[in-house]
Amino acid sequence: MNPENSRRLQSDFPQLYRLQRLDPLRQDQPTLLALWGFECGDGWMNLIYRLSQAISTHIGSSGLDVVATQVKEKFGTLRFYVDGGDEEVFRLIDAAEQESATICEACGAPGTLTMKGWCSTLCESCRQKC
Repeated sequence: MNPENSRRLQSDFPQLYRLQRLDPLRQDQPTLLALWGFECGDGWMNLIYRLSQAISTHIGSSGLDVVATQVKEKFGTLRFYVDGGDEEVFRLIDAAEQESATICEACGAPGTLTMKGWCSTLCESCRQKC
């Protein structure tokens, strides 16, 4: 993900993207998100933004302490890992991960998950560029 989108997510959702772990024994250890950034294409920015809003709203009303530890593409779909959370947070994450299989990771247009060789979710136009 480009630096501008990364900064926007971190700025708009500072509690979620604190870039440190909740575990007091590992407070001095950065999250994988801090080390590697958002490891996916910009096409999923809107999806990740909506997920971040939903999680932040939920944790604001529930008092939960949740921190995103890694956000990446794996096997062609979004993976969003957190420390903390409850059943609702994990339901929101599951729904976003499933939705990512229908959104082009490169440009955000409707896409299709392809499992040939390297798994990816791309629109036809972006797939032809690969």
